[in-house]
Amino acid sequence: MKQALVLALVVPLLPACGKADKADKAKAAPAIDVAAVNALVPADLKAKLVFDKTDIVEERGKHTVTYTMAAPKGWASKMKGFASLHPADDANLGFFTELSVGSNCDGTCEPKEWGPVADKVNFKQFAADKVIKNETTPNSRLLIASRDDKTTFVVYAWWEKGARRYNTCTATLDEAVKTAGDAFAKACQAVSVTGDD
Repeated sequence: MKQALVLALVVPLLPACGKADKADKAKAAPAIDVAAVNALVPADLKAKLVFDKTDIVEERGKHTVTYTMAAPKGWASKMKGFASLHPADDANLGFFTELSVGSNCDGTCEPKEWGPVADKVNFKQFAADKVIKNETTPNSRLLIASRDDKTTFVVYAWWEKGARRYNTCTATLDEAVKTAGDAFAKACQAVSVTGDD
């Protein structure tokens, strides 16, 4: 009788837990503030660089992952299936200028301590560059770095404890747009991911 009573109390709670998990994930989706991103674009670039809410699609095996974020209008993917955007050639914003989003497992996709993994995979390569901004939290890291005063790199990595992979948003900004690092950093810090496995 006691076992039946315990089961009767536990079973009704299970669906509620599922609803709470979904609600928590919905709350965790970042607010995409396009106006705040555009406010950070330097005055001399405002005519060339306007951000808008954008879906960037990545093909991952048999399914797709959509990253929703503030991204520059008119930028498009050069290769189908890759979640990266480039300015039009005639925009004259630099050959290497690019914005990309994605995720990584660094080997097997299983829960890991993602901070050290991201440091090794995404941030170590900028160790010799001039650091403009370097911010860490228990679940993220943001770096803005300058190389030879010609190129700005924005790298943002974020993760959830127990997740099977971590996410990244990176921007390479050639000399024509190198001063827009803060705008791209703001955009990278508010990316909504759907379809992730």
